[in-house]
Amino acid sequence: MAELQPKEVKIIRPTSEMAKNSVLRVAAYCRVSTDSDDQVNSFIAQVKYYNDFIRLSDGMELVDIYADEGITGTSVSKREEFKRMIKDSRLGKIDRIYVKSVTRFARNSLECIENIRILKENGTSIYFENDGIDTDSMNSEMILFIKSAFAQSEALSGSKRVSTACRMRMERGTFVTTCAPFGYRLIEKQLIVVPEEAEIVRKIYELCLQGFGTNKIIAELNENAGEYAPWGREQIRYILHNEKYVGDSLWQKTFTPAVLPLRSKPNRGEVDQYYTEDTQEAIIDKATFQKAQQMLNRRAEKSKTQPKTVTPKLARMIYCGDCGRVYKPKGPNEAHRWVCSASGTEGRKCATAPITEYDIEKTFINMYNRLKQNADVVLRKAYLQLSDAKKRIALGVVGITEIDKEIAELSNENSMYIKFYQQNMVDEVTFREQTGVVGKRISELRVRRQRLLSDDKDEACIDSLRNILEELQAMPEALLWFDRDVFDKLIAKIIVSSKTALEFELKCGIRLKEQIEWD
Repeated sequence: MAELQPKEVKIIRPTSEMAKNSVLRVAAYCRVSTDSDDQVNSFIAQVKYYNDFIRLSDGMELVDIYADEGITGTSVSKREEFKRMIKDSRLGKIDRIYVKSVTRFARNSLECIENIRILKENGTSIYFENDGIDTDSMNSEMILFIKSAFAQSEALSGSKRVSTACRMRMERGTFVTTCAPFGYRLIEKQLIVVPEEAEIVRKIYELCLQGFGTNKIIAELNENAGEYAPWGREQIRYILHNEKYVGDSLWQKTFTPAVLPLRSKPNRGEVDQYYTEDTQEAIIDKATFQKAQQMLNRRAEKSKTQPKTVTPKLARMIYCGDCGRVYKPKGPNEAHRWVCSASGTEGRKCATAPITEYDIEKTFINMYNRLKQNADVVLRKAYLQLSDAKKRIALGVVGITEIDKEIAELSNENSMYIKFYQQNMVDEVTFREQTGVVGKRISELRVRRQRLLSDDKDEACIDSLRNILEELQAMPEALLWFDRDVFDKLIAKIIVSSKTALEFELKCGIRLKEQIEWD
């Protein structure tokens, strides 16, 4: 066999023109987790730093600055900006992310590595400035794991120290709650009675002792409580069972286990509780409170002996297409039949009709089979809408970036006025006027920034539609009978649009109309 001869290979070097077009799309992630008064200033300083850094660097283009304020780093569940950054990376918007340190990125080693891998799969690298770690490096993951493990340990130790300090204050009777119940305001670490709200609390106890149930109390309050309406069941239950209204405090009703993910849970005897009397001014006398507890306990015991009706599986899922009110089961023994809750009240008669669960299930089967067979056609419009949505999202990102730049500039201007005042270059009146104007503008910008983020529902729609399509692919080709699991995975709510048709709203927000085939 003849030996293979080397062949001439032509190497194509990158041209300067190619290099020119290679612009690195850069973002930054900031997090301020301190509870200090200087939190906002620290946040603004970080935004300014990254704006200046990226703007002055060659070959970089600022995509966005993602900044979570006052949120713990032990879990990403509540870090909305962090989650938005992951989504933008998945959409191919980011080449590189700058973060001050691993502790700013995550304090949970597992989530840290998982999210870094997700970003790398999306083609996004991360550079941790203080740690000198670049995820483009081969050994970065091992270093990151060690760093994040230390950060995780630090977070857990910090949580334990806080818990221990709180428990010691509870044992001494000097613990101060961070949240004032309705009827009080927390002023200088003291619960102070709010007279207007206290009157409503007393009214709730009065109605309870008169024999009013929770629903009747809610109806009475919503009719007469003005600005405090609407009221709900949980609010009433909270007030009627809360010992703080007699001036006492029961501490550690909930606790946080010293393990990740550091989530609070009800204390069902796992740890000590601490009861202290006369911790604040009473709104309700103890005799009234005890009578109310006795009445509530009797009602609870009575309800245990009464026959239970099965909670309808479609509760709060069916809505009237005429008035928008929720449908309810007709009669305690007819949970299979649903009617508009507004029908018959004040002489109202909706254009929609009662419907049985059998007809809902049968109509759903028809809708599902049609959707499964024609998914591409049915969802094509949605794809077009999402294409436009991506453009709007991009414009929203640009808007947020510009707002961040202006906030940073105003922050710098504010610092300049402070220096001038400290050097006696401006008088106090001028100083207060100028800093007041700047501060007001910063507040307005932050409201606009939040509005842009909160109005960005298209991003969620993209993810929801993707999830629906993935679920649909794994589902049966056709349904011969009603499948509850399939229904729960697809449907968010049902609208009775007329006497002859239902609309099924998918969990991605798309509505599909189907005619009811009456037997």
